[in-house]
Amino acid sequence: TLVASNVEALGTGDVTNNATLELNTGGTFDNAISGSGQVVKSGDDVLTLSGANSYSGGTLISDGTLVASNVEALGTGDVTDDATLELNTGGTFDNAIGGSGNVVKSGADTLTLSGSNSYTGGTTISGGTLVASNVEALGTGDVTNNATLELNTGGDFINNIGGTGRVEKSGDDTLTLSGSNTYTGGTLINGGTLVASNVEALGTGDVTDNATLALNTGGTFDNAISGSGQVVKSGDETLTLSGTNSYTGGTTISGGTLVATNVEALGSGDVTDDATLELNTGGTFDNAISGSGQVVKSGDKMLTLSGANSYSGGTLISDGTLVASNVEALGTGDVTNNATLELNTGGDFTNNISGSGQVEKSGDDALTLSGANSYSGGTLISDGTLVASNVEALGTGDVTDDATLELNTGGDFDNAISGSGQVVKSGDETLTLSGSNTYTGGTLISSGTLVANDVNALGTGDVTDNAVLELNTGGDFINSIGGTGRVEKSGDETLTLSGSNTYTGGTTINDGTLVATSVDALGSGDVTDNATLELNTGGDFTNNIGGTGRVEKSGDGTLTLSGSNTYTGGTTINDGTLVATSVDALGTGDVTDDATLELNTGG
Repeated sequence: TLVASNVEALGTGDVTNNATLELNTGGTFDNAISGSGQVVKSGDDVLTLSGANSYSGGTLISDGTLVASNVEALGTGDVTDDATLELNTGGTFDNAIGGSGNVVKSGADTLTLSGSNSYTGGTTISGGTLVASNVEALGTGDVTNNATLELNTGGDFINNIGGTGRVEKSGDDTLTLSGSNTYTGGTLINGGTLVASNVEALGTGDVTDNATLALNTGGTFDNAISGSGQVVKSGDETLTLSGTNSYTGGTTISGGTLVATNVEALGSGDVTDDATLELNTGGTFDNAISGSGQVVKSGDKMLTLSGANSYSGGTLISDGTLVASNVEALGTGDVTNNATLELNTGGDFTNNISGSGQVEKSGDDALTLSGANSYSGGTLISDGTLVASNVEALGTGDVTDDATLELNTGGDFDNAISGSGQVVKSGDETLTLSGSNTYTGGTLISSGTLVANDVNALGTGDVTDNAVLELNTGGDFINSIGGTGRVEKSGDETLTLSGSNTYTGGTTINDGTLVATSVDALGSGDVTDNATLELNTGGDFTNNIGGTGRVEKSGDGTLTLSGSNTYTGGTTINDGTLVATSVDALGTGDVTDDATLELNTGG
């Protein structure tokens, strides 16, 4: 062993070391060293090797600091670092480094560590860029990064990273950061895939993602994410993105649940949801959503989905209000609505809706609900037209109609209807309203048959009957009836029409008793009386009456029948005066006169 106790001890010439050269000194040693021997750095001082050295016996740093000012300074052998190795250079350093010591990268250059290193004392990056070309390049200790750490490799990097510097992921491989990292300088992903296996893996700084960031973890990830790259959520856990993110490469949810706490959390790209996307926020979310997964709306706020979405896993509304601004906004799956679903759109909404929540129709457009729906929280129509194409379309709850409800279906609609809006019956089928309804905006029958099973079934507004209105009930029906359609009385009960009616399509009495309390009560068309027509009024009744039924005159007034009538069931005069102005006025049946019959005619 040759020990040099100062940097001038070996003069100025080259050193051929075929045994052991021990440098127990500080300063700069610029003699070139070759040979098969080992170099030992001892003593507390800082020693710099600046020669282009080729010795092959390895380097031992037992004390102090050994500085290499070029990548050849430590020859070609392995380095055993039991103190401090400082690499103040650029290039590729491929010597294997072991030992209990620390490695320091200094200077402005870019240095690559390519060896499979096992040193345990940690790594400090004080300047420039340190590139690790494999996950073992920085040994097993913690990394203090106060400049730039570039990881150009794949695999699992388990070292903890702290410091004020930036971490860069380069290369095509997939690299996992699994340490509990605290670095603050941000993360840049230039190539391949960077996997974070915990929410602290990327430190506390912003992330610039120009390739793929995979988040295989749960918890809250609040780093801001920008760049042109993609974010992938993997693993079974629930992960929350809470940053204001601007990345453009889209989001893929392959496992678990991804929670967005603001509408910018998923950047501006499309979302492929093959697991669960939870939107716990308000505002407008306009990213397009596809995939086989489910979307969950949580939180008290109002959230609008405005994308043309194709996800198929269904939608769950657990809290707040979810607004769909187009009929594709909720994808193609079923909707479980346990809060409020607002449909601010037109078109045909075919998704099935269940749950305990309310459905609200807003906006000026006409929207059709065509699903077999079972939601129980009721329906609110605040604007436009809501069309139900089956009797289950509005679920089982009450309907508040403050605009237009169009029922284009047959069957029995027993939901109670209130509000200031109108009800429209369309389509060729026969629809029965059996609820006790209070809506005030009137009823329009444009086609088919609308059956009222209760005198309150059509609310309190006027009825425009341009098809068939069937009244299968008793009681006093006070709504005014207009239009070109027909009115039918069915059922065994006694029904009174007391409105001033103008409908022109005629009246058919199939069963029970129909009472008219004014001469306008049956409109202006012919009456087919196959049961009992009771006229409890005075005045001139000019409608023609046919059929097999009976006519009764009740009440104190004087009533004139002036039509050419053919009814065959007879006439009963219970009160007042009945005036016949033609010999046909009382049909062909017998007359029972228990009051006054006046025949004002010849023949």
